[in-house]
Amino acid sequence: MLRNDRTWWLALVGLCAVLVAPLFVVDVPPLLDYPNHLARAFVLASLPDDSILARFYAAYWSVIPNLALDLLAPPLMHVLPVHVVGRLTIALAVLLPVLGTVAYNTALGGRLWAFGVGVLAYHYCLLLGFLNFSISLGVALLLAAGWLSWRESKPWRAILLSVAGAPVLFACHLMGLVCFGVLLGSAELYRVIRDPGSIVRRGLVLVAVFAAPAVLYAASALQPLGGDAEYLPFGQKLAQLATIFAGYAWPLDMATAALAIGIPAVGLVARWGRMPGPPAYAIGFLAVAFLAAPFAWKGTYLLDTRFAVMLGFMLFAGFVPRRVPRLAIVAIVLVFVVRMVLLTAVWVDHRTDLADLRRVLQPVQPGQAVYVAQAGQQERSAYWAANPHWRALADGTRTDEHWAALTLIERRAYWPFQFDMPSQQPIVTLEPYRTLAGKVGHVPNWAEAAVADVCGFDWVLLIEADALPDLPAARFQVAVRSGFATLYRIEACAG
Repeated sequence: MLRNDRTWWLALVGLCAVLVAPLFVVDVPPLLDYPNHLARAFVLASLPDDSILARFYAAYWSVIPNLALDLLAPPLMHVLPVHVVGRLTIALAVLLPVLGTVAYNTALGGRLWAFGVGVLAYHYCLLLGFLNFSISLGVALLLAAGWLSWRESKPWRAILLSVAGAPVLFACHLMGLVCFGVLLGSAELYRVIRDPGSIVRRGLVLVAVFAAPAVLYAASALQPLGGDAEYLPFGQKLAQLATIFAGYAWPLDMATAALAIGIPAVGLVARWGRMPGPPAYAIGFLAVAFLAAPFAWKGTYLLDTRFAVMLGFMLFAGFVPRRVPRLAIVAIVLVFVVRMVLLTAVWVDHRTDLADLRRVLQPVQPGQAVYVAQAGQQERSAYWAANPHWRALADGTRTDEHWAALTLIERRAYWPFQFDMPSQQPIVTLEPYRTLAGKVGHVPNWAEAAVADVCGFDWVLLIEADALPDLPAARFQVAVRSGFATLYRIEACAG
């Protein structure tokens, strides 16, 4: 599986260096859910010794198939600053799928085509802050690469590695385990079709690999959850095959999608590339799963989008070209460079809002409670239409909803939107703060905050304050104003 080609290794190291470079320009990258996840890891690292945070939250460990960040980050926070640890986990989420794609393609006999996966490294789900999913996808591809390399020549190595790796994948994220199952099942199906007499033996091996995760799932808090599945209209579902490339400039994103999908498609038709049996079957299974999967189920959203992300990575992992036209190589390298330059520039600009937010949070003291409100996209449509690009992705998805988690991380104060679902996170909110969070519900806009019952809170933090008038002076007094954010003292908690 490893190569002895110096040029190949230099290219891989260079690709990884470029991909992690943006993490050096800002300490809190603008990934939608990331600050919320980082806040939870910070709490887990601080409990039970921090008496203030212990008033807000308690650890609640159980069998949860969504724990990569919760297992990795808290121990590191005992020796490294919280934002360094956060960026290390982002680096893992960026690099592991890239390394897994390259390893899988190399196991098939590929060489440099897989490096084009750099255009998908900062995919849509990663920009939404789904770090556990991205980490698990990378681990799944690495384990599957080992399976392709050693299953026939060193079967016990491949089997033992997969038996040990499957529970790890379950702990990281359930969708990574699903991807691993598809990749292994496809590889074994390819062999069974060529040797039907091996079906029982290979079937028993797969049962052995996935027996432990099956038991863990049966014992998990996720298994008994119900809830109606939510499906997107068929047209919107198909659009997600391109949306996974969404970043900060829609024309660039669509050009990226056209190259990533078009080059393998043309290569197969023109016969200057091939798709071996195992990845071909895997792409077929993933395509069916994408079409059949709901958008939301059991409290988890963008389920079908995650299958689309898997398909995107398989375009680079599974296609093995004999040659690639020079024009195609130049085009994909150019798109990659432009995407990385744009992403880095966006993240540099994001530092302005971070500085504003930190400035207004200075009066907040440990143990206090902060009510958070924002400019709603329908409430200030003209503002959002001309919005700075670091606050929203090209498809309009805002990325700033959880920046107020810095209230907890840097001020050790309570905010009401911490992720604490027992089936997905190992943390529980304690009373009376749980009741406070329930009273607030969703993140309120300006109009809702102006008339809200904020009894129990010490401050109101308004983000996107540069788009809004002040909250009513009879109830809220401006304490600090700084561009993107304004902090208010509460004069009358009930309207």
